Amino acid sequence: METCKRLIPAILITGVYLCIVLYALPGYLAWNSAGFLLGLLAVPIATVSNPLQRRSLRFYYAALAVCVLAWIIPVKTFLFTALVLALCFVADSVFGKINGLPVVAMLLMSPLFSYITNIFTFPIRLELTAVAGKALQLTGAPVAVEGNSILLGGNSFSVDAACMGLSMMVTSLLCGIMLLGYSQRKEGLYVPWPKIVLLLGFIFAVNVVSNLFRIILLVQFNIPPGDVMHDITGILCLVVYVMLPLVWICARLVKRYGKPRVFSAPKEKLHISMLVQSHLCLAACVFMVAYKISKPMETFPAGEEPPVVSGYRVTPMNGDMMKLENSSVLVYIKSIPDFYYTDHHPTICWQGSGYTFKKVRESGMAGCTVYTGLLEKGAERLYTAWWYDNGEVQTISQLAWRWEALLNRSRFAIVNVTAGNARALEKEVTQLLEKGAVKKCMIP
Repeated sequence: METCKRLIPAILITGVYLCIVLYALPGYLAWNSAGFLLGLLAVPIATVSNPLQRRSLRFYYAALAVCVLAWIIPVKTFLFTALVLALCFVADSVFGKINGLPVVAMLLMSPLFSYITNIFTFPIRLELTAVAGKALQLTGAPVAVEGNSILLGGNSFSVDAACMGLSMMVTSLLCGIMLLGYSQRKEGLYVPWPKIVLLLGFIFAVNVVSNLFRIILLVQFNIPPGDVMHDITGILCLVVYVMLPLVWICARLVKRYGKPRVFSAPKEKLHISMLVQSHLCLAACVFMVAYKISKPMETFPAGEEPPVVSGYRVTPMNGDMMKLENSSVLVYIKSIPDFYYTDHHPTICWQGSGYTFKKVRESGMAGCTVYTGLLEKGAERLYTAWWYDNGEVQTISQLAWRWEALLNRSRFAIVNVTAGNARALEKEVTQLLEKGAVKKCMIP
């Protein structure tokens, strides 16, 4: 009976948070992705509760702090984090004080980590390609490396985010959390947070190593994308180089560094009325943050004439993006509101249109360093380049443009130039930089 009395209000408040998700985060969560579904499995496995402490306010204060941060920096990731902490506050109230592993599991279900894998590991993928190419050359294989592509016997193997290796980063981390949670539950021990952070870092490192061996095997045995062995090779590398070591390491980690759990009642009990008020207050704060984040973003002023850039037709698109085009080139300039926002990265956009990236590399154009690549879609071949620009600073580094935007409060845009051949591409990039087109086409 007592459990039902706690469950009914918990279900109601959880329903309120679900409505907030549907209202403010439609399309944000990848409900049918492997990472999200695995996260739903990882949360109960990793959760341990203290039934003697059902009135802890630690997640309440943490969620309020994130709400304040989300009000100052209105991004969906902070709203999702506040919702996660709010749900943990509900769990604390119903089941007793829970451990921190389920919080990590729920945060890993956020699209932020898929974005990090796709974008922030881009330099890692280029470096892995180079290392794999050198390793294959040592075996005597006649391979050549061009950016993110390895050429062998007329076949090209591209290392991109769609490949199974690095894209399984979230899967590996969630599996590691489940194995650690299972070992802790089995031994009745808990591992201190510094050791858990080291474990997550180790998982990241072995995932990179696993991907390196996967690349070498695919090229060495000439297994192209689309072949069933391509996916099987990726899964085998994940099992051999990541999962099997984790099974042993998690068990050893708990036995070596685990500490016994002490289930004790708090010295002072929080009054039930104050607990209810805390839940209602937090739900109201989360809703206000959701309302602010859901407001339309700043756009190009309606009715205002688009900027004039000599030699190009300029068309506003979706408010924060400008399309420049002429007979030989297509340019997209997308303004990024602030340093903490995600960007409309070309590797995601073009792949969504059915193109495959080949030969992605760093190139020098007009005195700047840009990324260049070859786009293929059937028989169609396009040459593309992209970089980050604020009209004065041009860079390809995620960290560099975000730091500059934070330090000097300078708005950046991601610039993507696409042409039919490499010579036209370089010519247009040079002209755009000389004409200051980026500054003219950004939202002020």
